[in-house]
Amino acid sequence: MYTLYENLRFTGHDRIDTWQQGTHSWAAYSVYTQKAHHEVYTPHTILNLIVRGQKRMYDGRVIHQLQAGDVFIIPAGSLLCSEIPGQRYGYESINIELPDAVIGNYSLPQISTPLTPVGAIQLATTHAWQQLKNELLQQFTVAEYIHRRPSQPEIAVTALSLMGQTVQGQSVIRMLQAATAVQPSTMHTLGQELSHMGELEEMARHACMSKATLKRRFRQLYDVAPMNWIWEKRLEQAAFLLRTQSDPIADIAYRAGFENISHFYRLFRNAFGMTPAVWRKYTFPI
Repeated sequence: MYTLYENLRFTGHDRIDTWQQGTHSWAAYSVYTQKAHHEVYTPHTILNLIVRGQKRMYDGRVIHQLQAGDVFIIPAGSLLCSEIPGQRYGYESINIELPDAVIGNYSLPQISTPLTPVGAIQLATTHAWQQLKNELLQQFTVAEYIHRRPSQPEIAVTALSLMGQTVQGQSVIRMLQAATAVQPSTMHTLGQELSHMGELEEMARHACMSKATLKRRFRQLYDVAPMNWIWEKRLEQAAFLLRTQSDPIADIAYRAGFENISHFYRLFRNAFGMTPAVWRKYTFPI
C-alpha cells in the first residue's frame, strides 16, 4: 500500500529541516544514517537533489540508481518505491515541491518536442544544477545563509529554467504540465487498492470515468493501457519488497496482487531479466 507523501516527510530519517508556508512544508533537507524504504504516493511535483550517498527509486519496470550529484524529477500523481541502502557515510537529499501553477504557466519555445510519458526521470547533471544544490544546502545548514532563502516560486522558476535549456528538459516540462491534469484522488485511491484492482471496469469506477475515457487518458499520459500500468506497478512493488523484506517469494507475489505464481515468475523475468530469487540477491552496479 502506497502512503501519502505530504509535507516532504518520510519515516526513518535521522534529521529533517523544512521550509514552510503556514503549516505546509515545501522544501526539506533530510539525513539518513540507516537503511530506509518507503512506498509513497506523491501528490505534488518534486525536485530531488542528491547530496550524499545512494538511493534506488522504483517506477514500474524502471529502477533509477541515484547517487550524490544526481537530479531527479518526480511528477505529480506518482506512485513510487524508494530504497535507501545502509551505507557508511549515510544519505542526504534536498526535496523541493514545485507548484502546479508555476509549472502550468511556464512558457516553452514553440519548437515541437516529443511528450515524454509521465514518469519519474533523472536529468543530466550540469554545473548549474550543482550550483543550485550547493546554494540550497548552504541555506539549510550554514547559519549566515539560513535567513536568505528564496521563495518557493523563485526556486521553481530557477529549476524550470535549468530544465528548459535542453531538449530533454523541455520534454520533461511538457510531461510535468501534462501530469498536473491527473486527478489526485484517483491516483491516491489506485495506490491504496493496487493489489485488489482486478478489472478495467473496477479501475474506471474508482477513477469516476468511463472505460473509454480511462483508456484514452492513460494512453495519453503513460503511453500504456490502464491494466498494463497496473501490472507494471505490481511488478514495481514486488521488486521493491523482494529487496526490502525477507518474506517468501510467493507471499510477496500475493501481497503485490499476483494470484498465479507461475504468471508472476514469467512477468517478473520479462520485466527485469532475472528470476525473483536472483533479483533478491542481485548486486546493483553503481
